[in-house]
Amino acid sequence: MRFRRGIAPNRDGFALVTSLLIILVLSLIAVAAVVLSSTEKRTTFAEGVHSTAVFSADAGGEAAIHFLRMSDAPPKIVDSAEMTVHSVSYTPNENNQSFDADTHYVRRRPKSGWSTQFVDYDFRIESSGHASADGRSDVDLVASRLFREGY
Repeated sequence: MRFRRGIAPNRDGFALVTSLLIILVLSLIAVAAVVLSSTEKRTTFAEGVHSTAVFSADAGGEAAIHFLRMSDAPPKIVDSAEMTVHSVSYTPNENNQSFDADTHYVRRRPKSGWSTQFVDYDFRIESSGHASADGRSDVDLVASRLFREGY
C-alpha cells in the first residue's frame, strides 16, 4: 500500500485490538494467580496433615518410653515371635488423630562401670501416627533402660 503525501493511514479499530490484547494478557495473569493459589492451598493442607501425623507418631513413641520409665522391673515378653513387651493399639487423640505403638525387646547387657546387678535392657519402639484419612507417619526409636536385677 502506498501512502500519498498529506493522507494519513487508516487506523480505525487500533484501540479496540490493543485493548483486547491487554485484556487477554491480564486474564492470563489472573488465571495463573488462581491456579497458583489453589496449588498452594493443597500443598499447605498436605503439609499440615503430614505434620499432624508425625506429631501423632511421636506421641506414640513417647507413650512407649513412658511405659519403660514407669516399669519397676524388666517388662515380660507378651509375644515371643515378635519379642513384643508392650503394645498400645489404636489410641485416639484430638481432631482425627491417633497412634499405635509396639515396644520390642532387643537385648540385655551389663552396664559397664556398674556392679553386676545393674543391667541395661535395649528396646526398639515402632510407632505409627494417623491424621485425617490420608496422613500416616511412622517413627522408630531405640530406648535403653537400666534395671537392677535380683533386687
